[in-house]
Amino acid sequence: MSTPRDVAAHPTAAEIVDALGRSVLRLVVDGGGGRAIREVAIHDPAGPSRPGSLLLAPGVTAEDLPELLDAVATADHPAIVCRAPVPAGAALLRAAREHGTTVLELAAGADWTRLADDVRAVAAAWSPARPDTADGPPADDLFALLDAASVLLDAPIVLEDTALAVLAWSGRQDEADQERVTGILERRAPGWLVDALEARGDFARLAASDEPLFLGPASSQAKPRMAVAVRFGGELLGYLWATTTGEPFGPERSADFTAVAGAVAAFLRRHGKGDRPATPDLVSALLHGDDPDEAAQRLGVRNAKLTVLVARSAAAVEPDESWAERRRVLDPLTLHLAIGHPRAVTTFDGNAAYALLPWPSSMTAAAAVAGTKRLAEGFARRAGRGGDLVLAVGSVASSPDEVAAAKEEADLVLRALADHPAAPEVATFTDIQATFALSASARALARAGHRLRGPVDVLAGHDAEQRTELVPTLRAYLDLFGDVKRAADRVHVHPNTFRNRLHRIRELTGFDVTDPETRFLAELEFRLRDLRPR
Repeated sequence: MSTPRDVAAHPTAAEIVDALGRSVLRLVVDGGGGRAIREVAIHDPAGPSRPGSLLLAPGVTAEDLPELLDAVATADHPAIVCRAPVPAGAALLRAAREHGTTVLELAAGADWTRLADDVRAVAAAWSPARPDTADGPPADDLFALLDAASVLLDAPIVLEDTALAVLAWSGRQDEADQERVTGILERRAPGWLVDALEARGDFARLAASDEPLFLGPASSQAKPRMAVAVRFGGELLGYLWATTTGEPFGPERSADFTAVAGAVAAFLRRHGKGDRPATPDLVSALLHGDDPDEAAQRLGVRNAKLTVLVARSAAAVEPDESWAERRRVLDPLTLHLAIGHPRAVTTFDGNAAYALLPWPSSMTAAAAVAGTKRLAEGFARRAGRGGDLVLAVGSVASSPDEVAAAKEEADLVLRALADHPAAPEVATFTDIQATFALSASARALARAGHRLRGPVDVLAGHDAEQRTELVPTLRAYLDLFGDVKRAADRVHVHPNTFRNRLHRIRELTGFDVTDPETRFLAELEFRLRDLRPR
């Protein structure tokens, strides 16, 4: 039953588990012999499915799995996924090994449609030589393009062709209604739904409009939709549907939805012609200074001013989460820039998404940095949720051989943003140079095995032992430049009480407000204490 693995093009079940993470998928029985997974199929007892598919079995229990393995033996599925829990019983082990099929367990609460989406994306972008810089979505993965659009629009999205066959969908379909989920699983909108939309004239309205339309629910159980026609050169290619919570999109989201439809149309036409965009390998080569002139020439940016933008999650990203991070950050960033700066190119490197933005050679460096920062802020506003993204902008590279230095500066800024909660979400080095200097000082002290032992350190120990409030007293005094009345108001005491505390501080530490070095040491201690990881 086992066949040789096509190592150049397709992942195995075990590699899909590694890519998506064991919190989503668990390998129960490895019976597939390392066979390649080329696509995803939904188990349908009444219909056949393609060989080489990862078979999703939403309604099958662990007890029914041995029987299912026997039933689909002739279909030659490398792996089957069943909802947890799936214990590795003797009957299951025997059946899996007999048929050469790997059994996977989907975590409780995980979404089937999102799993199908993610597996397709892994298979589409798989490159065992350099998985971190493989041609990634949305360059060659329609599912990931819609997933990125879903992040920007904050809504689940489905793409259908003009015959209303489902071509692709984004994640978060668990937020849609049963009609939408049924349409995805069956790959076609239900017939009654098509009839209802036609009777209301919705398709005629979509065909006549270049703008997104708000469509009310087609049944009592359905949710409303925003819909937009997908056109290329006047030719109608299909429709995009976004499930909403009940209100039409505002002007900004409607404009983004229209732009997404344009990006999808360009993808469909480009895919049909077989054209491919610049590979991320070229972008990575330019960022790392590997033959930068050749890379810039092939990317078509040799004579432009170039800025580097880097984005990642604010929280630390573990190595086994790199695929999820690429999907969560790189894809939406690529789509955002395709809309806002079409000549930008992107790649994924070291658990972060990088973008290279070309600007006219006549533009000033300050204007190029400002334009890059505006695009980054727009992305953080659309894709960030509660400050969970950080984005750094490097200096301007006037020639290809300066790009690597601009990347190094952006990386320095990104580390400072990710390390410290008081830092902004989007910044250049100029914006965070004080934070960077403090962070570098803290790291140098840590490497030397020391900490500052000035007045703040002494007072912190005294406050802990005696339950006093001398540290906030000194902080208020320094922050307010010695204004005793305002500082006393901040710590909620009478000015005379505040003066008594200052006297006690001098007794304990010898703190002399007239000595610049003593004041600097205390200020530095406070600033370093403020540097807490996110």
